[in-house]
Amino acid sequence: MSINLREGFSDESLERVLEDLLVRFVVNCPSEDLSSIERVFFQIEEAQWFYSDFLKIINPLLPSMKMKKFCSQLLDQCPLIWRWGDPNDALARFGKYKSIIPVRGCALLNSKLNKILLVKGVESSSWGFPRGKISKDETDVDCALRELLEETGYDATDYIDEDEYVERTIKGKNYKIYLITDVPEDTVFIPRVRNEIAEIQWKDVKYLQKASKNSNNFYLINTMIKPIL
Repeated sequence: MSINLREGFSDESLERVLEDLLVRFVVNCPSEDLSSIERVFFQIEEAQWFYSDFLKIINPLLPSMKMKKFCSQLLDQCPLIWRWGDPNDALARFGKYKSIIPVRGCALLNSKLNKILLVKGVESSSWGFPRGKISKDETDVDCALRELLEETGYDATDYIDEDEYVERTIKGKNYKIYLITDVPEDTVFIPRVRNEIAEIQWKDVKYLQKASKNSNNFYLINTMIKPIL
């Protein structure tokens, strides 16, 4: 993809960026990925991540756009790909669909089993296990490993046991967290994703057992920690 970002910013330069994103992520993708609201929005979401994580860094004068605004701007550039009515209604439907996609992740524990590694997102005040939504045709283990690598930089391919996990279904969404032990505390963790993970820390298990009961800042921890220990 060739994107010519000029010095300064104009509506014309944004229009060119959006046109190139359409070509890269939407227009030329397989017809199967344009066959439903959900699949089209997954492509648009990929484009929005690329815009935020790379293009806006190249040219900070480009406007910040979350999914709703980005979707509106992108579809304005190519209305022929959209045939499902009001995009805002469809985006809400996509949000509901995403809310039930299974989530897979990993709980990293030290050798004494008294500390667990947690991450905190850039736009979140809560801590949780490295985790994320499973992708099309992806196995549970592959999803957990991918999310762990993306969010912490840690490759657990040689250490994960597909039979060692805690599974819960909460408000219609299934969570499966794989347990990985004996992780050295001096491991250097560096996220591979941009603008997603703000902090990575080892947390004391005894502290979490108390804090997670009385605080919303530890997502899933209270639900998952008893089976883990």
